[in-house]
Amino acid sequence: MIPAERRARIVDLVKERRAVRVSALSEDLGVSGMTIRRDLERLEAEGVLVRTHGGAVLKRRMSEETFYVEREAASAEEKRRIAAAAAGLIEPGETVFLSSGTTAAQVISHLDPSLEARIVTHNVGALQFAHGLRAEVVLVGGLYRPRSNALSGPLAIEHVSRFHAGKMLIGVDGFDLEEGLTTPTMGMAGVERVMLAQTRGEVVALADASKIGVVADVVICGLEQVDTALVDDGVDEGIRDEITRHGLRCVVV
Repeated sequence: MIPAERRARIVDLVKERRAVRVSALSEDLGVSGMTIRRDLERLEAEGVLVRTHGGAVLKRRMSEETFYVEREAASAEEKRRIAAAAAGLIEPGETVFLSSGTTAAQVISHLDPSLEARIVTHNVGALQFAHGLRAEVVLVGGLYRPRSNALSGPLAIEHVSRFHAGKMLIGVDGFDLEEGLTTPTMGMAGVERVMLAQTRGEVVALADASKIGVVADVVICGLEQVDTALVDDGVDEGIRDEITRHGLRCVVV
């Protein structure tokens, strides 16, 4: 197999597995680990993937937002576990910002009904789970975006700026080691950047394996603004190690 063919095969394997290890590629392709590392370095320079400690993860571009109802069904069990873990982080009496997204919406469904806290959100989907809670759920005003099932615009930003939060739980469209947290939608990013600015404590990113390595067109923030990543056990161990090396606490559920 000539080098170009080998690199093409590596790309196919990364697309298939989303994350690969140098040792596995070396065995699959019958070449040394050093050769694989050189191939990965070249493919990273071409923007195909991002190298991690001992492997690589596929870099995928997301240019258009998918519909909320489509995202609800994707990775449902992984999102449920992440949402349940995120709900357990909310302290009594705390004010928490909750972002848009299907995983973030499910956080409300896992709250202890007796918990007294305040959840400030622009996530319309979260309201379906708010019945019977002692927690206050504050839905900010704004322009409704059906694809996002969330609110954005100047009014949403103004309302968010009236609060300070002790924690932010942020669902993501894209979580990339280099590009940070991204979304295809400027409106969503604008509201969530204000939430980040108004957060006085921990910022927790909620990212199932399908979001890792995805880069959308609009940056919400870099990983230096995130304290904790809640991920599912489908995220490659090498990627978890890289998340930790970036200074985040990585919690696997």
